[in-house]
Amino acid sequence: VWCKTGATQEEVFVEKFGLALNLIINPLKIVNPYLPDLLNTKNGLLADLKTQNTPFFQAKSRFGLDPQFCVVFNQKDRLRYKEKYPNMEIYFAIDWQIIRFQGRNHSISVKPMMGVWFISFKALDFLLESAPLHIYQQRKFDQKGNAKGSYVLNLNHQDFKKVI
Repeated sequence: VWCKTGATQEEVFVEKFGLALNLIINPLKIVNPYLPDLLNTKNGLLADLKTQNTPFFQAKSRFGLDPQFCVVFNQKDRLRYKEKYPNMEIYFAIDWQIIRFQGRNHSISVKPMMGVWFISFKALDFLLESAPLHIYQQRKFDQKGNAKGSYVLNLNHQDFKKVI
């Protein structure tokens, strides 16, 4: 399911930003949908797209990070990229479509935010060494291949570059 959903998001992303960022859909994805999403036509590097539409509202209470600028990166992806694609580029496409979380006794809000942030996987991998790891309680016994945990990152870190 995620591969089909992801393919649609990749197409929209490339249609909107591909020319400005020198990105196309990775032509080899036709053969293997699990390959990295994109190809940078300027430098020939593979790239992956991480689309996030919902803030990690509990980032402040759990990790002391502002949910306005938090993104997550799957632990499973880190291991795979480290082994197979250590030189790839990562693009985080952010569009906060939900800006308020209502808990039992409190609410958490963020401002609407859209943009694209870039980071090389090498820089990201270094950041992940000290990033908090959020374990998904609902995926503890998942057998579908979903990531069981994700690292929590701050887009305001100097290694992230806002490119759109």
